Amino acid sequence: MKPIRTCAAFLVTGLVVAACDSPSPQFMSADTSVKKATVDGSTFSVHRRENWVEVYRTSFEALPRIPVILARAKTAIEQATGCKVVEGSLSGDQAIQRAEIDCG
Repeated sequence: MKPIRTCAAFLVTGLVVAACDSPSPQFMSADTSVKKATVDGSTFSVHRRENWVEVYRTSFEALPRIPVILARAKTAIEQATGCKVVEGSLSGDQAIQRAEIDCG
């Protein structure tokens, strides 16, 4: 039974780590703000530094499509920052998105 317990422990640890929303090194400074936003059932953690954002989808969704998630991320960014996403700057996948914002 020990191998099963060990395997279960690693699986649980992996799931916990996968749920993290720690920012990349560029967003780990004192001048980075973090806000949560939910759009159509997708929850995002929006990390903002100057005119750039890094966004993490923290909600579980089975096989989400990238275009759907990117559209929701754009809305979440604009809700969380009060700024517009610069046309053509939004990129990413189902988990992490990045964009430039214009607050002018």
